Amino acid sequence: MRVFFFRLLGGYRVLHHERVPTSGPLILAPNHVSFADPPAVGCACKRPLRFMAQAELFRPPIFRSIIRALGSFPVRRGEADTAAIRKAIEILEAGGAVLVFPEGRRGDGKTLLPANKGVTLLASKSGAKIVPVGIAGTLKRLPKGAKLPKICKVTVCFGEPFTFQELEQVHGREKAKVEFPIVLMQKIADLLAEAGQPTTLG
Repeated sequence: MRVFFFRLLGGYRVLHHERVPTSGPLILAPNHVSFADPPAVGCACKRPLRFMAQAELFRPPIFRSIIRALGSFPVRRGEADTAAIRKAIEILEAGGAVLVFPEGRRGDGKTLLPANKGVTLLASKSGAKIVPVGIAGTLKRLPKGAKLPKICKVTVCFGEPFTFQELEQVHGREKAKVEFPIVLMQKIADLLAEAGQPTTLG
């Protein structure tokens, strides 16, 4: 039903859904340009997802109730929010799936922002599989400041899963901490190109 409603406004397609592990701890790591991104990935993924949302969104009581019901939990943007990291690790240790936007905030759709330290910390501590995700079309579907969605196609493209520990085995732990965010954002850029939205790395 959710997918049906997402398709109503111009189309919706999912590429490589079979790459998403059906069980075990999982981090989905997409690019971020629109408030339409969480439902776009949520509709594409057959597993229940929990996701971080900026703390400011939890201030209005009605909206707070809605996004909590959808599986969100707050994260303070622009700082090391250890409480949010602990909550995410708790979910992953229970075998759950967490949606994390590596950029930490919405970009312009042209240049990917560098991955923040939080996603590296989460990946290294949890040992979860990370699936990079490219989302194309949501910036047109629901641009910043828009009150109503617009008609356009949205594409969600899943990448091959990998782990922080795989990089650690090759580079050592400290070097892996440097390499992980670079590798992750390059994978997302490649997926965006496949989805029809070429993007440069910031």
